[in-house]
Amino acid sequence: MNKHLRHFFRYQFPALGWALIIFIGSSIPARYFPSHTIFQYDKLIHIVLFMIFGILVYRMLEPYSGRNSYSWARIFFSISVVVLYGVMDEFHQGYVPGRSVDVWDAAADTFGGVLSAIIVYIFYHKRRIS
Repeated sequence: MNKHLRHFFRYQFPALGWALIIFIGSSIPARYFPSHTIFQYDKLIHIVLFMIFGILVYRMLEPYSGRNSYSWARIFFSISVVVLYGVMDEFHQGYVPGRSVDVWDAAADTFGGVLSAIIVYIFYHKRRIS
């Protein structure tokens, strides 16, 4: 495998793949959506999914800002991508049968993005101290 392809699969693919997983999940019409009790905690699910997405977006940008370094610009960009994707995801759900646009879901997505920034900050801060 060539260097650029290896780089893509290591850094960009996880974030893009996670975004695709979110898109596929939000494309399921309501009548086909599983009725498990876990789905009653949909805001928590949004937070966790978008928190992971935020961490992956931050990691995606690592090769461009130096390895193992903390960057406020990367944090800002990662949160911005998560918020924008969350809003676009809600807009997309408005066109899926039985699903609707929910401002509180977008707020949970945003909270997940901010939470990912906090986790990344703690990770790099602890790593720097060690």
